Amino acid sequence: MSECDLFSDYAAFTTEKPFDFTKNSSIGCGGNAEIAFYPRTQEEMKKLLQRLQCDKFNFYVLGNLTNVLPADENVNKAVVSTKKLIGIQIGKRVFVEAGVKSGNLIRACRNAGKSGVEFLTGIPCTLGGALYMNAGVNGRYIAEIVESVFILRDGKTVVLPIEECKYGYKTSVFMNNGDVILGATLRLEDGDKRNIIETEKEYLKRRQHLPKGKSMGCVFKNPKGLFAGGLIEQAGLKGKRIGGAKISDTHANFIINENGATSEDIKTLIRLIKTEVEKKCNVLLQEEIRYLT
Repeated sequence: MSECDLFSDYAAFTTEKPFDFTKNSSIGCGGNAEIAFYPRTQEEMKKLLQRLQCDKFNFYVLGNLTNVLPADENVNKAVVSTKKLIGIQIGKRVFVEAGVKSGNLIRACRNAGKSGVEFLTGIPCTLGGALYMNAGVNGRYIAEIVESVFILRDGKTVVLPIEECKYGYKTSVFMNNGDVILGATLRLEDGDKRNIIETEKEYLKRRQHLPKGKSMGCVFKNPKGLFAGGLIEQAGLKGKRIGGAKISDTHANFIINENGATSEDIKTLIRLIKTEVEKKCNVLLQEEIRYLT
């Protein structure tokens, strides 16, 4: 089937062609995906995925692209973006669609006098990405405020209670089972707007020391009772460069794209970190980033 024939019946969906990972990812590297789709509703998402699966066309479902490392090579895949799934419904419970950015969620909840999401302040994620990897900081995680997650499974919409999400430290059932996250119902408390603002300021203050520039955030999970950044520094790797990639001088668990780094530069640096930390600290680090291949 020709490219023209393959996508001729996709005209109803908002698209971008090709999709440049260098321009769209927070790390600022990678090749192109053949096409990107931007479904505007949950029903559009359902129809789009059914069509792609029917056409046997491989795809990624992505949000803000802040915790991913794309490949340097162009890929014959589609990106299905959640960026236009931005509905928020606030009542006794708060329902949030997958594409809602953390800052917009925090603002909406603050204005409605709902407290509980302040710990996400300054984390550049969408709700879908946060739910996928159980995002969190300073001992607080998204799983603590989730009542249920709305997913697409085998073409059907399913409401998955929190007990079935199998949340753990930077992990969930969604990392392994192919479910597509559409949104979630959150359990938040009523709060005073002034107190909410003060809590947000505290969390933002805690993030001011983090490195600036193009990065994926923290690359590695913290081993139990330890800090990945401290182990990397202990291994003598702080400031180490390979190509255009550098281990941050500020926080060693960040890799910065300083000067046109390739994905391969970053992968080589990650392999070096894992080898040296295991050799010198007897700890095998595990990535929390997602590789796009």
